[in-house]
Amino acid sequence: MRPANSMEPRLHAARSLAKVDHAAAWAALDALFRTGTPPGALNGRCSGELLLLDLAPGLTQLFTALAAAWLPWRGKTFDAAGAGGDNIFTSDSRWVAELFNPLYRGFVEDGPFTYRAFKFRTYLAPGRADPDRAVLKIDYDLPENPALTIRRVLDELVQLDDDFYLGKAHVQWWWGRWQCLAFFALRA
Repeated sequence: MRPANSMEPRLHAARSLAKVDHAAAWAALDALFRTGTPPGALNGRCSGELLLLDLAPGLTQLFTALAAAWLPWRGKTFDAAGAGGDNIFTSDSRWVAELFNPLYRGFVEDGPFTYRAFKFRTYLAPGRADPDRAVLKIDYDLPENPALTIRRVLDELVQLDDDFYLGKAHVQWWWGRWQCLAFFALRA
């Protein structure tokens, strides 16, 4: 088992706070995000963990419960030379992904228990909500991704410790407004 890095206890304490004070937990994760630095070149697989959601009253609780029961997202792969990557999902979710994305042709087998989908490009730029910070943008606005859903997602990543990263997931709603919906962690 891999030893915990120095940031993981702070991150999980902030996440646990959500049980009693969601706004304080969100603020604590945001403060941790702001302590991060832009990651160097990421290459290979990173395991992922959803930390906290913030959609809308009622929806946040519903989707948090759903994610606690079943979360097929397992992380991301990165290709430093190609400045991109894709996401890793459990195989039992493939039928749902195909149902909601019937025209998408980017599903890639990834072994007996996982598949990969939804490519992204990466680049360094100021954060959407943190313009005073450089972050690694994980941009899904690519022609092969579903336009009504995935292409509207923009993740941002900072490095907190060796091989340990904190991310924000943003979505651009159909009426143009951007919203940060989630915090996630990645481990190389």
